[in-house]
Amino acid sequence: MKKFFSTFSHFIASVILATAVAGYWYIAGDSSPQTASEIFLGVFLAASPLPFMVSRRLIALRIKRRLRDTAITCSRMGALTELLQVDTVAFNRNGTLTEGNVFISALIPEGMTQGSLLALAASAEREATHPYAHALYDTAVQRGLHLQRHSAARETESFGVEALIARTPVRVGKKEWLQEENIEISAALLTRADQLATSGQTPLFVSSSKYARGIIAVRDDVRAEVRRALNALKERGLSLILLTGETKRLANATGKELRISEVRSDLTGVDKAREIRLLQSRGAVVAMVGDPTADQAAMRAADISIGCPSAYEKPPADEADEMPHDPLHEELLRGPDSTEDAPSIEPLMPPEDAAYFESQALRNQGRSANFVPDITLDAAGLPSLVSLWDTCNAARTRAKQNRWLGILFLLLFVPAAAGAFEFYGGVPLPYPFVTGALVLLLVMLIANAFRE
Repeated sequence: MKKFFSTFSHFIASVILATAVAGYWYIAGDSSPQTASEIFLGVFLAASPLPFMVSRRLIALRIKRRLRDTAITCSRMGALTELLQVDTVAFNRNGTLTEGNVFISALIPEGMTQGSLLALAASAEREATHPYAHALYDTAVQRGLHLQRHSAARETESFGVEALIARTPVRVGKKEWLQEENIEISAALLTRADQLATSGQTPLFVSSSKYARGIIAVRDDVRAEVRRALNALKERGLSLILLTGETKRLANATGKELRISEVRSDLTGVDKAREIRLLQSRGAVVAMVGDPTADQAAMRAADISIGCPSAYEKPPADEADEMPHDPLHEELLRGPDSTEDAPSIEPLMPPEDAAYFESQALRNQGRSANFVPDITLDAAGLPSLVSLWDTCNAARTRAKQNRWLGILFLLLFVPAAAGAFEFYGGVPLPYPFVTGALVLLLVMLIANAFRE
């Protein structure tokens, strides 16, 4: 958008300049209307933003041609040249910096067994969409634990899940969220949770009624190649910031491990967008790297949105036997009165109405079903961002050279077309000569942009 206004302003300025010069020659120089119109055309061509527009486009094409052997895609060509102006890169933690292999690292019950604690949490998380919920549910099913039905459930972004099981409210999530709900948590559990978070684990508190029943710690380690990629980005002069919904202790531990000095924790998607706008208000040009679905609000707020394939996206299993088998879950999906031979039941609402309500839910979260990032990295993730940055940086020299060629053309031909050399016996440069020079300049820009 900034580039658009810059080009539009340049275009308006060239029209105003050409009109003023043509008017001067028509009034003060006693020229004919035809001569004045030719002067207008010559000055407009000499001062037009065309060389600068073509230069930016050519540099973007050069970068895209260099990336044709990779799986990196670009939905907005201008983003490839705007990437050169970025000075701050923001990252999401889960799935972007981590391996995506979430597993339970500790079960710390209080007043019940480990199996009962896991079964209680998995019963509440049965239909939740967060990767942590999937880890709890899959582990409980694989261990053959008895899961209970819930009559209602609600997932709160960045906080946890609450469900009604046997008329008892069960919550699984962050300590702060449970404390806001007046859940009583023992000092021993609070101390243990701090220790887990400091060691890079995520403590999920499990409560039943008004009491915390224990902690389930899950872990998703940082990928080794991410450390190298972040170090390479810092060596290239970029400031890094971590925006995550994880707890403060875990976020700080991750920042310390990856040597990221700026860390923001306990953030929802809207909070991440607010943090990015705050950085922009301080003059930073921000690129947001994350999941195009979960981090959509933040990516929309950033100057450039970069989609990173989430590590949580696993290829589908080849055989159905590899998936956890939960008879209760299959029964819930079929319904209490259905049988395998029962006829299909009409949906509760038409598909178009269901799609409408789904889009409304996404909009309330600052999301859209058809959102596409400016740049989408390949399966390598962050290491491919380093390659992209180096490719764009290599094109910077060509961009500067083309910019100086355009400025030199403007400084030479605008005065000549305007008749500034009249005092030395010259005349306004005819517009056919200006047109020929402009065509020659465009050929030079193309040759310089694509030369090796």
